[in-house]
Amino acid sequence: MSSPKISAFVICYNRADLLATCLRALAFADELIVVDKSSTDHSRLIAETLATRVVTVPWTPTVEETRTLALSLCRHEWVLFMDDDECLSPEAARLIQAEVLNPSADIYAFPQRHYILGVHDERAYYWPEHQIRLFRRGAVTFSRTVHAGIVRHSDRMLELATKDGVCIHHLSHPDVSSWIEKTNRYTSRPDRVGCPAASDGLAAFAHQRIDHWMGCTRDDDPNGYPAAVALLRAVYDMVDALKTWETERGLAGAALFKQVCNAFDAAREQKADSAAARRQSCANDLISGCSCVDDQPKSVPRSWSTILDEPTGKKPVEDLLSLVTDMI
Repeated sequence: MSSPKISAFVICYNRADLLATCLRALAFADELIVVDKSSTDHSRLIAETLATRVVTVPWTPTVEETRTLALSLCRHEWVLFMDDDECLSPEAARLIQAEVLNPSADIYAFPQRHYILGVHDERAYYWPEHQIRLFRRGAVTFSRTVHAGIVRHSDRMLELATKDGVCIHHLSHPDVSSWIEKTNRYTSRPDRVGCPAASDGLAAFAHQRIDHWMGCTRDDDPNGYPAAVALLRAVYDMVDALKTWETERGLAGAALFKQVCNAFDAAREQKADSAAARRQSCANDLISGCSCVDDQPKSVPRSWSTILDEPTGKKPVEDLLSLVTDMI
């Protein structure tokens, strides 16, 4: 009887700096499929060197939209999948090869070591956290919902212990900017599991989320790394709640900006029309021998009288308008 075979897939986009390490860690799989979301760097070239098959699809903001397609390309009984910023540890690779020979479960969840701001710290809120990454075909399917995209169809799941080096290294966010970018991208997806504020208001919600994630840390330094990443995690929840609040109120900032611009333009045009009418009125008064400046009749200034009394006759209205404009 032949050994059970493993299909592995990775969905990638512009991850040339990490992709080779990610794929080499999966070299034991019987087939390795990369679904490239139209990368603009060297990701596809790297994938073609290390993978069994490379498929290019249009870019989408999150991996959830692409996993069902990737799964449909897999041919073998067991499916192992990674994101393009995840690296399977050597210990985990050995465990997988042993487990598929004599399975303890249909679904396996691995400890995930997050590296946020380039650092993994077991005192931070994120440790230990488990992610499903290996399953027997049919035990898992995928949905498009962000943060709820893995759908289990078997209760036989094994959550692997956080020992012996078995883990997934998740090289997720090198800096604060990348965290903010991903926060904005993920919280902009309509189909997502969100974190809306409760009835006690947005400010109370913000304090609660900070307290929650700080409470998950195991470090007393208020300015330490665990505190910093807990605050980042709370920021994600706050942005998510504010986008829900924005949607519920039907706010459309771009349309509102257009209304404001239209009002500004209308006011400016009205003022311009009023000024033009005023200049014309003053010109008419000047031609008749008086001035309407400041709405009070005044004697015509000598320079204007000179213009009016020139032998060639009255100057054109355009000259008078120019003089009035200069005075105003």
